[in-house]
Amino acid sequence: MPRADAGTILVSEWIVDTPERQHAAAEALLGEWRELCMRIQPEAFQQLSCFGSLDGRLLLSLARWASDEAHLAFMREHRAGMVGRIDQEVPGIQRPGLMRYRLLHSVLPDAVPKSADVLVVLRAEARAADLVRSWADRTAVKLREATAAAPGPAHVLVSTDGLHALLAVRKTPDDSWDHGMPATAGGVHVHDPQRYRLLGSVHGPRHRVVDRT
Repeated sequence: MPRADAGTILVSEWIVDTPERQHAAAEALLGEWRELCMRIQPEAFQQLSCFGSLDGRLLLSLARWASDEAHLAFMREHRAGMVGRIDQEVPGIQRPGLMRYRLLHSVLPDAVPKSADVLVVLRAEARAADLVRSWADRTAVKLREATAAAPGPAHVLVSTDGLHALLAVRKTPDDSWDHGMPATAGGVHVHDPQRYRLLGSVHGPRHRVVDRT
């Protein structure tokens, strides 16, 4: 999950169509990163977390790196081989693309339930960066006002182009909490929330610590 010490947060979603392919794609991706971390130990890599949509169609990845430059340099050398091996295991994955974000706000409760392995993601977008920033700020205020009832950590991210925002909230599977979810604002289109379950994480060589966020 996002942390203040991350220079960049990378979000990508793969379309895999079925629960079986979702599981296989997650295992292949996490396996690739575990092997690369052991063999190469990229110091700028902090964490990769994989989440599967509850309907089994999508695989969401959130990665933290020290900088965009370090990530791009690493991927120029290793991406082709990694993707090739994953596609051998799970042919036909659709990859709409990756988006780069910065962490703008975090709202952290005093304690996080160990079973808080469901991630609720809300995406928003607008044609002007100031509208997105205003939405993100108002969202953080609303979340802080609801901290006592919130189920887990909440993070508000804004894309590097300023035109997209993402709210990520961790919760328990049986928690129906959604009153912290903001509505569509003037000039900002807010998509329906998507729910995912945590499938696994890989930590970089310098970040193998318990993460409560």
